[in-house]
Amino acid sequence: MSIEINNLNPQRPDNTRNQGSKEAEAARKNDAPAEKSATEAKSNASDSVSLSQEAQSLSRIEAELKSLPEVDQAKVDEIKARIDNGDYQIDNQKLAQKMLDLEG
Repeated sequence: MSIEINNLNPQRPDNTRNQGSKEAEAARKNDAPAEKSATEAKSNASDSVSLSQEAQSLSRIEAELKSLPEVDQAKVDEIKARIDNGDYQIDNQKLAQKMLDLEG
C-alpha cells in the first residue's frame, strides 16, 4: 500500500511529484505572488519583545551568580588547615548516608 504525502510518491525511483493533479499545481503557482506579498508585509513590520519582572529578576540573579567565584577558597583553606593539624574527622556513617541520599 502506497501513501502519498504532499504529492510525493515514495514508490517512484526518482521521488518526484505526482503529475496527476495539474489543476492543483496551477492553483499553487497562481497563489505564489499572494504568498510573497504577505511575506514582504511581515518583513516590513517591526517585532518587539518584553520580559516579565520574573525574567528580569532571574537575569539579574544569573549575572550575580556568574560573578561569584566557583570555589569558596576560604572554606577550602579552613579544611586544608584542619586536615594538616589532624583536627578534621570524617563521620563515615554521615558520609555514607549522604551518598545514598544522592542516589535517591
